[in-house]
Amino acid sequence: MMSIMEHLDELKKRMLRVFLLALILSIISLVFYKQIFDFFIVDIESIIQDNGGIIAIQSITEGWVVAAKLAITFGVILTLPYFLWELSMFFKPGLKQHEQKYIFILVPFSIISFGIGALFAYIIVIPRLVNFLIKLSKDIGEPVIMVGPLVSQMVTFIFWLGLVFELPIIMFLLAKIQLINYDSLRKFRRWMILFAFIFGALITPTDPISQIIVAVPVMLLFEAGMFLVKIGEK
Repeated sequence: MMSIMEHLDELKKRMLRVFLLALILSIISLVFYKQIFDFFIVDIESIIQDNGGIIAIQSITEGWVVAAKLAITFGVILTLPYFLWELSMFFKPGLKQHEQKYIFILVPFSIISFGIGALFAYIIVIPRLVNFLIKLSKDIGEPVIMVGPLVSQMVTFIFWLGLVFELPIIMFLLAKIQLINYDSLRKFRRWMILFAFIFGALITPTDPISQIIVAVPVMLLFEAGMFLVKIGEK
């Protein structure tokens, strides 16, 4: 049986391999930063231009910062499946035989869930929000959008919505280790509605329609999580 220090040493080696892969993929992404940027910004740039705006840089280093941020983001996203695999293999020896099957089920589903959340942010939430805000700004002045803050906000939306779409899987895992149960979640349901709208307001300020677009999927994800918890308990 391994000691605590041996477990920590094994975890450190696994995370080092994850870090090295993320670093390599980030460097490769940096080489193709122009193609990544064009793909990442194409729909938003079209919306901004249609409303008479332009995307600009404020300082000489801003282009480099954006390129590095996008490269690291893509490197981390591409490394995510390997990270989850290494994490699963670390915990696998401590699981019972019938529990190990969850690794091969939940790892792919967690990747798919994050991808759906990221696409939801990129295809639906961000374009609508940008369109709303830039039309609001047109009444005040000519829209000149700085590329650095724009990319940062897009990455933030994509990350958080990707993470939120993991909610059902996280709830299922917490139920399997008996930290939550169906009855306690049912009592929390009314508060989840409030939380969903607060979350929608935090990431999509000023636009009530976008808040609803975000809040409704969060509530549906919670309901899906409750369904999985109920199955897990059985």
